[in-house]
Amino acid sequence: MIKYDPERKTVFSPSDLKLDAKSDKCLMIFDDEIWEDLVLPNQDFETFPVTNAFGRTFDTYRYIEVDGEKILLVYPTMGAAGAVCDMELLIASGIKSFVAFGTCGRLDKNIAKNTIILPTAAFREEGTSYHYLPDSDEIGVDEAALETARKAFSENGFTFVEGKIWTTDAVYRETFDKVRIMRERGCIGVDMELSALLALAEYRSVKFTEFLIGEDSVDGEVKELLERDNEKIFSTAISLLKRVSYNI
Repeated sequence: MIKYDPERKTVFSPSDLKLDAKSDKCLMIFDDEIWEDLVLPNQDFETFPVTNAFGRTFDTYRYIEVDGEKILLVYPTMGAAGAVCDMELLIASGIKSFVAFGTCGRLDKNIAKNTIILPTAAFREEGTSYHYLPDSDEIGVDEAALETARKAFSENGFTFVEGKIWTTDAVYRETFDKVRIMRERGCIGVDMELSALLALAEYRSVKFTEFLIGEDSVDGEVKELLERDNEKIFSTAISLLKRVSYNI
């Protein structure tokens, strides 16, 4: 059992990556389709090398200039522990506001594939969050950021739903009984990062919100899939990041 320790002094601390893109806003793109098909081929999204304290160089950082302001685009590590390590480095490098998005499994067959899901809370079935916050079954989201997300997606004509997300770090141990239990607790989706990132954001006092794109269903299908407009999703994510940063 993990024992939560409130002591803030640690053996190792995240290092400043000394980012070339001097920005305090970051869009974390967990979605392979948007990163590979939209971000990587776009010559307007400038790239620069990022080297960590151990000399390892990463090619998963880009930035886009919006209204004269640079916004960092990051393709983070999948899974709670890796994503938190990435976000820790970004916070240490001056990022103060984050929006993350990616896909999730759907626990409700009445939610069509590609529906935007706005999390209202996350069940903590991963290990990383318990090193940042005391024990609890779930962790809530920032209500102001959730309301901002509602407005952003409504204004852009998206179909979206709201509900709790089950975060697990054992994707191949999603048993039928666990799915039933999580559905009974109000979960409509399952992912691998949300609860850990929410815990880190609260611990480090940074702004963070996440939305998800409903992907694989563990409950069958009753509705036809929705058309996926990646450019519209990306532009709405940028808009949401700017709004969350300025509390609009």
